[in-house]
Amino acid sequence: MYGYIRPDRGELRGREYELFRAEYCGLCQTLRERYGPAARFVVNYDLTFLAMVLSHEKPISRPLRCPVHPLRKRYIVRTDPALETAADQSVILTWWKLSDTADDANAAEAAAALAARTAMLGAYRKAAAARPAFDANTRKCLAELRHIEITNDPSLDKAADCFARILAEAASDARNEGERRILRELFYHVGRSVYILDAVDDLAGDVENDSYNPLRHRLRPGENSLREDEKDALRATLNLSQRSAAAALSLRSEDLWQPILENIITVGLPEVTRLVFEGKWNKRNRRNEIPPQGADET
Repeated sequence: MYGYIRPDRGELRGREYELFRAEYCGLCQTLRERYGPAARFVVNYDLTFLAMVLSHEKPISRPLRCPVHPLRKRYIVRTDPALETAADQSVILTWWKLSDTADDANAAEAAAALAARTAMLGAYRKAAAARPAFDANTRKCLAELRHIEITNDPSLDKAADCFARILAEAASDARNEGERRILRELFYHVGRSVYILDAVDDLAGDVENDSYNPLRHRLRPGENSLREDEKDALRATLNLSQRSAAAALSLRSEDLWQPILENIITVGLPEVTRLVFEGKWNKRNRRNEIPPQGADET
C-alpha cells in the first residue's frame, strides 16, 4: 500500500502509541512466521490499520528482540488473529502491485518488480489459497483499473472506486452482516482517500513520465500542478470521504483500539492530506511518523 493511513503521534497518549507500535511489530512478526524473513519488507501502516479494525481480541503483547532493533526488545502483539488476515492481504496486495509495476513501469523498474514478484510466488500462492475471495476481488478491481488506465479515462471517481473496492473487501472477515456493512463503508472511504491522495502526490511525476493519472485531465497545457480551485474541489471530496469513514468508525464496537483508530481517521488522515496538498508529504514519508502539529517542516 502507500503509508498514508497512520496516526498522528503527537495526539496519541503514550500507552496508545505503544499499543499501535506493538500491533505494527506484531504484523511484521506474523509475516515472517507465515511467509519467511523476506516477507517483513511488505509490512506497512495501512495494513496495521486494517488489523486493528478487524481485531476482536484484547491485545496481549510481550517483549521480543528483532533484527531491526537488536539491542532493545520491543513489545509485540502475539495473540491477535486479525494479524494473520492482515499478513495474508499484505502479501496479496504486494503481489498485484508488483504485477502492475512490471507491466507499466520503465525497463529498470519493471525488471526489479518482476524479480521481486518471482521471489514472492510461493508466498502469494499460499496467501491466495488462504484468502481466495480477497484475491479474486483484488484481481477483478485491478483489471477494471487497468482498463481505465489503458483507455485514459478522465474520471477520478471511477478510478478511485476501483481501488476503494479492493480495501472494502477486507470487511468480509467481519463477524456478522451488521459489522460487515459498517466496516465495508469504513474501508471503502479510507481506500478512496488513499487513491485520491496518491493521485495528487504523484501528479507532477506522472506528467513528466507521461503516465496515467486522472488528475492530468484537469491541467491546462504546460501545467504539472493543480490550480487552487481544483485543489479546493479535491479537498472537499476527501473531506466527505473522511467524514463518512469517521461516521462508520463511530458505529464500531468500542475497544482498546478505538482511540487509536479515531486518531488515524480524524487527525492522522487529515494531516496527511494537508502535507500532500502542500507538497511536503514525500519528505515526511521517509520518516516513521507524522510530526506533532506545529513541528518544524523544513
